[in-house]
Formats: sequence, structure tokens, C-alpha cells
Amino acid sequence: MKIIPQITIFDYSEIEILGDLERCKLLIENVPDEKIINKLLEIRGKGRNDYPVIPVWNSLLIMPLLECSTAEQLRRELSRNRDLRKICGFNDYDYFFGKNKLVPPSKAYTNMLKNLKKIEPLLKECFYELRNFMYESLKDFGKDVGEDGKIFSSRAKGPNKNGDPKDSRCDMDADYTIKENYYKDPKTGETKVKKKTYFGYRYHLLADVNYELPIEYTVTKASVSEKKELKKHINMLDIKLKDKIETLTADKGYDSQDMISYLKSNEIKPVIDIRNLWKDGEATKQYKDTNIVYTYDGKVSIVNEDGEIEALKYLGYDKVKNTLRYGHNNKVYSIDISYDERIFTPIARDSKKWERKYNKRTALERINGRMDRDFNLENNRVRGIKKATVMIDMMMIGMLAMAKGHLIDKHPDKIRCLKSI
Repeated sequence: MKIIPQITIFDYSEIEILGDLERCKLLIENVPDEKIINKLLEIRGKGRNDYPVIPVWNSLLIMPLLECSTAEQLRRELSRNRDLRKICGFNDYDYFFGKNKLVPPSKAYTNMLKNLKKIEPLLKECFYELRNFMYESLKDFGKDVGEDGKIFSSRAKGPNKNGDPKDSRCDMDADYTIKENYYKDPKTGETKVKKKTYFGYRYHLLADVNYELPIEYTVTKASVSEKKELKKHINMLDIKLKDKIETLTADKGYDSQDMISYLKSNEIKPVIDIRNLWKDGEATKQYKDTNIVYTYDGKVSIVNEDGEIEALKYLGYDKVKNTLRYGHNNKVYSIDISYDERIFTPIARDSKKWERKYNKRTALERINGRMDRDFNLENNRVRGIKKATVMIDMMMIGMLAMAKGHLIDKHPDKIRCLKSI
């Protein structure tokens, strides 16, 4: 849709910045933003057009990619980079002839962000269009998914104690939450917890763990339950996309009987890490009235005639009988999943398949890392949940637009690349 000027090949300074320019060009060219631009033009109406909508919108699109956390940083980047201005669509001739400034003033970006908050559903619609492209272009996209959340801070330090929403120094939408990080003491080997308080927001992400690309997301206050948003994400998918999901991976923060039952009711196999909720200190429990015992994390064993515990060999899941099959000394034992659905899942917790599937959960951590490192999320502090949502929208759109560009250029191995072409 957009016409991007070509870079000359004789200026060495242009070659030095070619990497950034190519990435920005790839992003801008692959965003299906016609509806967004038309709506922004409609909002502007017959007002002043010193700085056209399309260049300002394009520069905002590439703002995360340039690691600019404020409009002032973006303006400085544009002011010193002629070719970047060309890619966005700014016309330097107007500056040379005294019609306007070299780059838009801060107010132009403030107004643009205000307008984007008004039309935020169109940003999400743009994301969905890019997501549909992934479903059509990538084999088994959406088959194995994972869920995770990430906290990011508000620009303000806290809410107004008097409840005044007009106080721009405060953030009345954000709230506090405590994040727990578990680690092992290098001296004693004991597991310890480090708690940190955050004031801000959290984005909740459902993503494909094989391709490491987003499928659905929401932005909430920092304290909102991750389990609640996971159910919301599944319900937001249409029937075809929901039916495509075979497994869902998540950390122990999503562990609960209710969550396991919910996923199974949607014919999704849960691969969720488990917490030890046994309060009596027992290492094992007896399965029904048998000599089979199991641990809190689903390891199944048998007590032989000598009173020794021997591990059972996992043989697979019987879908018809809804049981897990185990073998020992040429005998087959069945564990009824309904006995404890939280511990006994369709993919047995003590199987290599469960471990292989769960290891893919690290894809969510890598996506969060790209949001922090490549899109500079950790330094983007916003005030107000509407602006926070628009910021995450732009980043998710950018991630899928870059992946789309790599696929169109026949470089499927680079769909995860945000910092290299």
C-alpha cells in the first residue's frame, strides 16, 4: 500500500544504518492498516494537515523497533536520520521551503495517540488479520499453544489518594501486585523466594509455542488473575481456531482443578506444572485400595511384596476408558483419570511426552524477552490502561507484521527475528 523510497548505494552512512532501515521497511510494508488510516483521516476531517496522518502513523509503528520509549526519543531519531524519514513518508522539501518543521512536534504524537485510543478495536482487528495470515501460511499453527503473563510498570508511582482521575501525576487505572521469584541458595541449596512489588499493568498472552508467535492477548491491571484471562482467551477464539488446539502449556501459576477441567471440557490437553498442595507431609498416597502409590506430581509406582517401591513404566493413555496405562512385570495397571484430574492428566506427568511438551513453554519466555529487549517494553512506562493497551497492540502488530514479511520473502526460518534480517 505504501510507496517506500529507494536508498542510494553510494553513501556509506546509509550502508551503516541499512539494518535498521530494512527492518522498519519490512514492518511498514506488511501491516494491513487501511482501516486504521482511513479512520484517522476521518477523525482529522478538514483540520490542519501540516503533518499527514500516514507518516506520523508509520513512525509510531516503528517506534518499538527503534527502541524509543517516548515521542521525544522518536523525534530525535527521525531528526538525525534522513532515510528513516523517507521510509515513514515525511517530505523534507516542506522543511526546506519553510512550510513546517523537519519532524512533527510532540503535540502531533500526543494527538495521534489520543485518536488511537478511540479506535483501539481497529488495532486489534489489524492484529487478527495478521494472525489469520499465520494460520493460512504456517503448518499446524495454533496446534500447540502456551499461556503466560508479564508485568510492566506504570509511569506514575501510585493512584491519587483522593480518587481524582484528572490528576495527571497519578495513574488511577493501574494497581499493585507482588511477584515471587523462586531460586536456590547457592550455599545451602534451599529453595527461597524473593518478592518484589510492582505498580502497573500486565499483558496476558496466548501464543503458538512452536513458531513463538502471539495468537491472543489482553491488557489488564497488574493484579488481575492469570487463570481468568486464560479462560477469556480460549473463549475469544472462534470454534475453528479453538478446535485446532491440542495442547496448552503453562507454569504452575495456572495450576488448579478448575483449570484442568475447563481445558478438558474444550478437548484441550493440559500440560501445566503442578504445585504441592499436600498438607500432611506425605511423600506418596495410595491409589484406591491397591498396592499402587503416586506422588503429588504424578509419578506412579507399585509397592512389591517386600515393601519396596518400584516405578511403573508408562504405556499410554486409553481415551475410551479415560485411563493411564502402566506396566510392571508383564502386567498392565490402569489409573482412572477421574480419580484426581489435577494429578492424572491425559498426557501423564511422569512421561517423556509430558516433559517434551512442557519444555516448549520456554517459547513464552522468549516472546516476553523480545518484548523487553527488542521492543523495549521494560523502558516503556505508560499512564492509563487505554494507552497501555494501544502500546501492546502496536508491539503485537509489529511482531506479526515482521513474521509476515519474512514469510513473503521466503525466509520462514527468520519469522522470530525482530533484530536481524
